[in-house]
Amino acid sequence: MEQHIDREKEFRLQYNFDAPRKLVFNAFSDAKALGEWWGPVESKTTVVKLDYREGGIFHYKMETNGKVNFGRFLFKKIAPYHTLEFTNAFADEHANVVPAPFDLNLPLEIFYKLKFTESGGVTTIDLHAKPVDADDSQYHAFNSISDSMVHGFSATFEKLKLYLSRVSS
Repeated sequence: MEQHIDREKEFRLQYNFDAPRKLVFNAFSDAKALGEWWGPVESKTTVVKLDYREGGIFHYKMETNGKVNFGRFLFKKIAPYHTLEFTNAFADEHANVVPAPFDLNLPLEIFYKLKFTESGGVTTIDLHAKPVDADDSQYHAFNSISDSMVHGFSATFEKLKLYLSRVSS
């Protein structure tokens, strides 16, 4: 039985923050901020390198229960306070792309587009994600983890909310 893979399907998530758009957007551009809020709740994130510009990199280390993983963003588009686009991947300590460190054939890279809007002091991030250069099995794996991605991004964005409340008070 042949399975149809929709290569146009994106992961989408919308999240609201009680903070000005400029403050929310800037939390992606500051190494100290990223170290405080990026990544799973149970992980300690260390910024290895942040070169925040189009073509630049965010290389980070996540430590969870004695296990160490690395990841990286490659920034594609930075339109201050409006749009942030990057690819995200698991990486090694030198920022080379590596497969996911668990038994799932995920795409090596995922493209993210974040749109920032503000209304009445509330900033909304509209996040869209889709695999980069993935085969059918990688698309299927990506589509199969959408619930986990909602949970993971929601927890990460809750950490961002806490960070924003500390820096805005």
